[in-house]
Amino acid sequence: MTEFFGETYSYKQDIEKVKEILAQQHFNVEPYREKTEVLIQNNGKMIRALITILFGRYTLTVNQKNYDQETIFSIDQCAAAIELLHLATLVHDDVIDNAEKRRGLTTLQNFFGNKNTIYLGDILFTKYFYLLTSLAPSKEFIAYHSSAMEKVLTGELIQDALKFHKQTTLAEYYQAIKGKTATLFSLSAVSGVWLGKKNKQFDEDNLEFKNAFNFGYNLGMAFQMLDDLKDLNPLVKNGKPKFEDLKAGIYTLPIILTLKDKSFQKILSKGESNPFIIENYFIENPDYLKRCKDIIDHFLNEAQKALEFLIDSPESDQLNSLLTNLRLNLENYNI
Repeated sequence: MTEFFGETYSYKQDIEKVKEILAQQHFNVEPYREKTEVLIQNNGKMIRALITILFGRYTLTVNQKNYDQETIFSIDQCAAAIELLHLATLVHDDVIDNAEKRRGLTTLQNFFGNKNTIYLGDILFTKYFYLLTSLAPSKEFIAYHSSAMEKVLTGELIQDALKFHKQTTLAEYYQAIKGKTATLFSLSAVSGVWLGKKNKQFDEDNLEFKNAFNFGYNLGMAFQMLDDLKDLNPLVKNGKPKFEDLKAGIYTLPIILTLKDKSFQKILSKGESNPFIIENYFIENPDYLKRCKDIIDHFLNEAQKALEFLIDSPESDQLNSLLTNLRLNLENYNI
């Protein structure tokens, strides 16, 4: 904790403010209002919001900017906006995947059908942009967010184009998850720095911007790979159905590493998605999961390097804790 305005500060105060902002995002059309607002208020991990807050608060501190309430509120608003953007993509994903649950709740399309749920996701996008225009320090800030949103959607298209493609390379996989996941993490970090510096312009050569981007990018890449590993690792028991991506023809990190193995090629050629057979394959060939761990470690190490420019502070401690938690999750997989 640290002192702001003569009071004890914790990032949790900002998270609570973000939740308040999200709770104010009302849907006025029945019968969609209640279910959609419940989804918005059923906050997930809020990692992206936290990254925005921590980089924003940290940048204000090191640049010795005045802690005016307007700037702090803008940082919290931006964190909420990015959460809305993330949620909008999840709502659309649920339609595409025909998912039954999201954050423990029945998904919107199970209530309203695919067409109307797509519209509800679109409304979430508009609420994201509405918040963004109310806080943006410049048109360039909005343009940066628009570019990031395009990259997210492009990543989804790349992933779809690679479905059932048995020659998928690591480079292609990286390109897909960079767009669909890592982009939002880097956007969160850069937005925090941008608002904290109180600059209207984005300077891609500025060290603070560069390091924020690199942290977000590498953390996001590791985060997605860890999630992919969780889906396939037979030693992870998390109550979620396994091999869902594989059944859909989405080849993630563990699968891509095995594509040159003729015995696994035979499994894929038969259209095999039997969990027992897949689990048995990875148990008998543990080196593939170990290599996954090494690759994830690489991205976590790169994210760690991006934090080396930070001076000791409550914000930098919390950013380092995010990496520590991911490392602990990786170790707990007993790979």
